[in-house]
Amino acid sequence: MEESTKYLEFLKFCLNSNCPVPEGIATIKWHDLMDFGKKQAILGLFIPTVLMRDGKLAIADFKGNKPTDDDVMEWMFEDLKLRKKNEILFGRTQKASEWFLENGFRNCILKGQGNAIMYPDPYLRTSGDVDIWLEGTRDEILAFTTKYYKNPASSLHVHFPMFGDAEVEVHFRPSRFYNKRMTKALWAYFDEVAPSQFVNKATSPDGKYSFYVPTNEFNTFYQLNHVFRHFINEGIGLRQIVDYFYLLHKRRDEGATPDDDKKLIALLKRFNLHGFARAMMYVQTEVLGLDSKYLFTKPSRKKGEFLLDEILFAGNFGKYEERLHDKLDDVEGHLKRFWVLESFRLRLFKHFPGHAIWMPYRDVKEFIYRKQKEKETHKD
Repeated sequence: MEESTKYLEFLKFCLNSNCPVPEGIATIKWHDLMDFGKKQAILGLFIPTVLMRDGKLAIADFKGNKPTDDDVMEWMFEDLKLRKKNEILFGRTQKASEWFLENGFRNCILKGQGNAIMYPDPYLRTSGDVDIWLEGTRDEILAFTTKYYKNPASSLHVHFPMFGDAEVEVHFRPSRFYNKRMTKALWAYFDEVAPSQFVNKATSPDGKYSFYVPTNEFNTFYQLNHVFRHFINEGIGLRQIVDYFYLLHKRRDEGATPDDDKKLIALLKRFNLHGFARAMMYVQTEVLGLDSKYLFTKPSRKKGEFLLDEILFAGNFGKYEERLHDKLDDVEGHLKRFWVLESFRLRLFKHFPGHAIWMPYRDVKEFIYRKQKEKETHKD
C-alpha cells in the first residue's frame, strides 16, 4: 500500500465517526504522517486521533504500531503551536472586523477563521491570514486604506498590515476569473448578493469570538470558485478540500433543500464551474468519506481522480509542485520558460477547457507587462 493511500485512509477515519480503523495503521510512520499533514496543511485533523483524545482509537487498534513517547512529544508540540496560532488569528479576525465596522465598513470574513469555526475543534485548523471583504467600491475602500498604508492594490484586494502577528488582506471583491467577460458577470453577481453577506454573524463554538461570515449558499459557490482559481493557477492542498467538507455538512445540516441544490448547480453552470464541482464531489465522497446526502450534484470519477492526483502532487497552494519546477530549472530565456509553462498547463484543458483556455491569454498579458516594467526600470 502506498504511503499516500495510507494517509488518505487515516484522514477519512479521522473525519468520520462511522469509519472502521484503517488496515494501514499497522505500518504508518508517524513522523512521515506529520510531514504529509504539514504539506497538505491538515496536520491538526490527525492530532486528536494520534494522541488518543477523541476516543476513536484504543491501544489495540494501533495493531502494535502505537506512537512512541518521542512521537507523542513531537505531536503535542505541533498541537500547542496550532492552538496558539489560532488563538492569535481568531483575536485578530474579530478585531479587524470590529475596527472596520467602527469606521463605517460593513464586512465579512472570507475563508480563514470563518472556516475554522466549522471544524469540531476550531483551534486545530492550519490557519493562514485574515481575508476581509468590505462593503463599498474599490475607490471608496482605497480612499480609506491609503490614509494608513499606501500599498499597491490588485483588482481584488490590498495588503493592510494593521497587525504585526497576522497578515490582513482587505478585499473589494471576493474573486475573479481569467476571462474578462465572465469576471464582469461574476462581479455583478457579487454586487447583487453582497448586502446579505455583511449581516450573517457567527460565533466560535466556545463563545469567545464572533464576526460576520458569508451565508452558506454564497459560501458554497464562492469557495468552490476560489479553490478552482488556485487549482488551475498554482495548485491546492487538502486543507481547502477539508474546508469544503465541513461547509457541505453545515449547508445541509442548516436546511439546504433540493431546490437550493438546483439553484446552485444553475449558478455553477453559468460560470463554467459545474465540471469542477463534480470533481470536488468525487474527492469528497471517495477520499474524505462524505455521506452522499451532503452532495449537491453528482460526482465525476474521471475529473475527480485528476483533481486528487494534482492535490497530492502540488500540496498546499502548489508549494510542493516539483514537476513544473524540475522542467523550468533547465530552461533559460523568457520565451522558452513561457512555452514550458503553457505546455504544462495544457493538462488542465482536457478536463476544464472553459477556463483553462484563457490562461495563456492572461500569461501573455503578464509577460508583456513585465517586459515593459523591465524597460522602464532600465531607462531609470
